[in-house]
Amino acid sequence: MEIMSPDQPRNAPALDLADRRERQRRSIRHAQAKLAAFVRSSADDVAEAAHAAEAALRGALSSGAEVERVSAELEVSPRALRAIVDGSVPLRTLHPDDRLRLA
Repeated sequence: MEIMSPDQPRNAPALDLADRRERQRRSIRHAQAKLAAFVRSSADDVAEAAHAAEAALRGALSSGAEVERVSAELEVSPRALRAIVDGSVPLRTLHPDDRLRLA
């Protein structure tokens, strides 16, 4: 049985869950925006855009959202998402413009 302080509203667990879900949604939307910026990036900003997108992907997963949810919302396979986040596949190597990929 959870003991609540007098200052804590009775629906606090529901609010905490809603707050966590909203943080997850914001993190995923941020990752979507950073991935879109990476896809649109030019030679001048591709390295920075890749770094920002990789950080945003890590942030989305560290928000507590499951890999499957993040991958579905970003339309990226769970396997690819894990590989990018763990650094085994640098995002830049996946740029749609072959000229902007690392050699």
